[in-house]
Amino acid sequence: MGDFDPRSPGSAERAREQLLLDRIGELEGAVRARDELLAVTAHELRNPMHALLLQISASVAVARKHGQADLVQRLERTRSIMDRFIKRASLLLEAARIHAHRSTLNVESFDLAEVTREIVDSYLPEAVFHRVDAIDVRATGDCRGQWDRLAMEQVISNLVSNAIKYGAGAPVAIVLSRTEVPEGVRLEVIDRGIGVAPADQPRIFERFEQVLSGQRRREGFGLGLWLVRRLVEAHQGTISLASAVGKGSTFTVWLPLETKPEG
Repeated sequence: MGDFDPRSPGSAERAREQLLLDRIGELEGAVRARDELLAVTAHELRNPMHALLLQISASVAVARKHGQADLVQRLERTRSIMDRFIKRASLLLEAARIHAHRSTLNVESFDLAEVTREIVDSYLPEAVFHRVDAIDVRATGDCRGQWDRLAMEQVISNLVSNAIKYGAGAPVAIVLSRTEVPEGVRLEVIDRGIGVAPADQPRIFERFEQVLSGQRRREGFGLGLWLVRRLVEAHQGTISLASAVGKGSTFTVWLPLETKPEG
């Protein structure tokens, strides 16, 4: 048997494979470090914002008590901006947690229609800004189930926000209904805006995608719909898109009535 020759083709191939494996390990470590930094940064940004939001709410109450309508209006607008900032920080935090496989669901029983109406109310100033004259929420049947409330708020907030931003000022409809086969709740968010081209629809739920009608959106992180899909799937649910350019989009979420723990 001959001596081992490091110059042989087989040895060179193994060396290249090892270099590739080492590089993959380095890149995976860098991604983990990035996600940890993202989570910590979002957490640090979000915490003081909650304290400021409480102070603004207290100021609104004082201004309203003294009949200072103009000041109340300005503070309400400031509170809305702060609330959007907190939700964006929460989006970053949740995205980092999900990517690091550390997201856990805190399941509780609640009415999805009631939560949806609360979220829509919080988005009314944004709707006015984008000249959306109506957001109609309709619910049929019992829409109560067991889900993670914060996760569902994130799902609904992202879908409502997208419908407002890209709905071309047309009315937005949100329809909730109980399904029997399979048993669950269906949520539809319908806009009559610019729509999504067929070629772009398969990747609309991918991370960092901001595709709409063949053009890239100019705001946000490109994480919203990716996060929505991940949160819905964590509840053993489904999400789909039906859209046509110039005619609008319908995002349909289906959730089982009870979220079962994985594993």
